[in-house]
Amino acid sequence: MATTGIINGSQYTVMFDTDGGSPVVADNVTDLSVSISTDTRDTTTKNNGGYRAILPGLKSLSVNFTAYYANDATNGFDELMADFLTGTKQSVKIASIDWDASPSPTEVVGDMEIVFDAYITSLELSAGTEDNTSYTCTLECVSAITYQAHT
Repeated sequence: MATTGIINGSQYTVMFDTDGGSPVVADNVTDLSVSISTDTRDTTTKNNGGYRAILPGLKSLSVNFTAYYANDATNGFDELMADFLTGTKQSVKIASIDWDASPSPTEVVGDMEIVFDAYITSLELSAGTEDNTSYTCTLECVSAITYQAHT
């Protein structure tokens, strides 16, 4: 059943996969942002009375997320680094997860999800003194975007 009211940000996470299968939840995600935009193209003419005129152009979607680095993660920095180095396209899903579901976390039926293909365009590892090691990843969409309720 779809989540009602204001959704807790901890529910949404990023999932990815490279073999064309179903995307898998990224391990240890602490922060996630999705940015969707449309470039504009200027169509201003002398007939616009001094006002700018525009039309929509290219659409883009980028995802940035931060996660803790763990050597034993099954879908984390090591997998992303290997895919980054080979230029492997990712199947990506941004989805709402019920972390308390039994026997394991599951996607929330009825909550909205974003599905697309992307390339990893940035991967940063951060390891401060006496601090948790973390990484930040940027994924840039290279396909049509599907925005739908999870079924």
